Amino acid sequence: MSWIHEYDMNELIFQAITNDRFTGMYIASAPNPVSNKEFMKLLRKKAGMPIGMMTPEFIVRLGAKVIFKTDPELALYGRYVKSERLEKEGFNFKFPELENALDDLLKK
Repeated sequence: MSWIHEYDMNELIFQAITNDRFTGMYIASAPNPVSNKEFMKLLRKKAGMPIGMMTPEFIVRLGAKVIFKTDPELALYGRYVKSERLEKEGFNFKFPELENALDDLLKK
């Protein structure tokens, strides 16, 4: 799944406003997507919660369709996207790796 740290997202928005070379649409995603399994495993480890309860697939499908009115496949399988344009234009991510991003977001 693709993810982005809030610092990098804010920096991207700032660059889009103040830097003329940033024009058009961009994929706002860190350069290193991970699987949902990897993401949740690392999040639980960093948050000090070694055990996580899985949500049954039928509950995810029901919630996605009925409550959020979206495609349940997004929640179940995610999407792996990377922004080639940001890389080509030299955008520097402060948090390109999930582990460092979670360390920053979860620090006490």
